[in-house]
Amino acid sequence: MSTNSDRNRNRLEVYNTLMLAIATLAVAWCSYQGNLWSGIQTFRLAESNKYGRLAQQKMIQSGQNKTMEEVVIIDFINAAYDKDKNKVDYILRGLRPELANILSNWLQLHPFETDSAPYHPMVMPEYEALMEKRVDESKKMGDKGEEMFKAAQEANLNSDRYGLLAVMFSMVMFLGAITTKLVRTQPRLVLVLVAAVICIGALIVVFFSMSVAHKG
Repeated sequence: MSTNSDRNRNRLEVYNTLMLAIATLAVAWCSYQGNLWSGIQTFRLAESNKYGRLAQQKMIQSGQNKTMEEVVIIDFINAAYDKDKNKVDYILRGLRPELANILSNWLQLHPFETDSAPYHPMVMPEYEALMEKRVDESKKMGDKGEEMFKAAQEANLNSDRYGLLAVMFSMVMFLGAITTKLVRTQPRLVLVLVAAVICIGALIVVFFSMSVAHKG
């Protein structure tokens, strides 16, 4: 009888030792992954802020460009209306090619003689397309910033989950340590079974549900 009891106790100690070893490795792994995901979150937040600033800069720059273009276009219209070819050519030479082409195309429509021509260059389809392009550039930066923010949130969630799993494996280690101090077999068996259920459940989550971060 004593032999069977000793044999069961020894078997239980082996199982408990194996479980403690697995839990120790799992705690180290979860802590490592938690730190990696925390770092990823920091970098993604930094990128989100960067793209957010770029989006604002693009929008401000677009508004400033439009204000300056309005002044130039008014001056261009006055010169064209006065048939001041030298001033018209001078203005066109000083503009960016895309805006110069828009003004030239508008002038070729003979707006002062043709009622169907656009009233001024800023209602030309080409100019509206140019403004949409500027807005799209800002929107792309904003969308990229939002994408990085969502990635940071996901990294934060993964870091928190790995932290929780590390706590669960630490609980397994705690229960296993208590088991070694107990004398009676039945309480030891109960604690080992409870620890095993927690350990197996946490391992299933780690292997099948958790994303793995890679360094570098």
